[in-house]
Amino acid sequence: MAEPTPTRSAEQREVDPLATEISGGHFALFDLYRANIQNGGGAILEGRTFSDCFIEGPAVMLVLEGTHFEGVNFGPTGGDLRNILFRPMSGQRAIGAVPVRNCTFRNCQFHTLGITGSDDLLQMLVDQVASAG
Repeated sequence: MAEPTPTRSAEQREVDPLATEISGGHFALFDLYRANIQNGGGAILEGRTFSDCFIEGPAVMLVLEGTHFEGVNFGPTGGDLRNILFRPMSGQRAIGAVPVRNCTFRNCQFHTLGITGSDDLLQMLVDQVASAG
């Protein structure tokens, strides 16, 4: 069975890569991450609030301390949220993932984004987030 396509327009809008509040943005997570580094923001997306954004991959988001999800649609999961969750094999690092720390994602929609982080975070997502087809 085919999974639903994203409900947002495919048109991306530029966002300020150093803004601490981004509302209504449509962007690829990796593009924001690369622009953040190129503009001197460092190798971690930190202290941001994303509201009503459409954030797409393909990418894996490394969720670090202080990051919260409020009303987020994690996108198509094939009916099981665990399909988008990845456990770091060493338990210490997730090289190649886009790290976010002290960020809030409010009423955002993700599309083709994997999530990784601590075992506690991954279990909390499995326990508390309803999966969409």
